[in-house]
Amino acid sequence: MQARDRRSVLASAGALVAGGVVVASGGPAEAASDGQARDSFRVVDRRGRQRFLASSTKPPVIHSGRTYPAEQRQGPEGTYLIFNDGDGNEKGGIVAASTTSSISLDYANAQAITIAALWQGTRGAAGMRIHGMPDPSLPIEQVPRTPDRIQLLHTTHEGTFLALNDSQGRPRIRLAIDGDDNPSIEVLNAQGQVVSRLPS
Repeated sequence: MQARDRRSVLASAGALVAGGVVVASGGPAEAASDGQARDSFRVVDRRGRQRFLASSTKPPVIHSGRTYPAEQRQGPEGTYLIFNDGDGNEKGGIVAASTTSSISLDYANAQAITIAALWQGTRGAAGMRIHGMPDPSLPIEQVPRTPDRIQLLHTTHEGTFLALNDSQGRPRIRLAIDGDDNPSIEVLNAQGQVVSRLPS
C-alpha cells in the first residue's frame, strides 16, 4: 500500500475565502504598460490583508503575519488559487498543473484534507488524504509531519484502495478492489503484519 500511496500526488496550498473584500487598488490586477494582463490577481480586505490570490506561478505562503518564500511551498509549478482567512492566513487552495490538479483545505497551521488527480498518457490516479491535526499553537515552520489518518486512492491500472490509519499514520484496516476486480479487507497490527483477511 505504501508504494501505491507514493504514486498519488496530493499537492498543498491553503485557505477558505472570507467576506468583506475589495480589489487591491493599484495591485497586480492592473494591466501592464504593454496592455498584457499581469500574472497574478490579488484581493485584499479593507485592512490590506490578502483574502484571495490567483497566480500563474507558485506564490509565497502567508501565515501568522509572516511571508514564506514560494520555494518553501509544496506542489508543482502551475496555476494557484489561494484563499485566506480574516487574519490573512492561508486556509485552502486549488492548484492546476500540466499533469496534476488538487484542492486543499487547512487546519490552523497544516493541511487537513487534500484531494488530487494525476495523469500521464493512459495512466491516471485520483485520491484523497485526511491528515491528523497538529498542535494549532505551533508556527508552521515547527509543525511536525502530520500522519495521514484516511487515504482513498483509485488508479486506472491497479484498482481502488481505502486505508484507515492509526495515530502514527500506520494502515490498520485496508479495503481494496484490485485491477482484476478482486475485493479484499485486511486488518493489520502496528508492525504492518496482516492479522485478519477477507477472503481468507
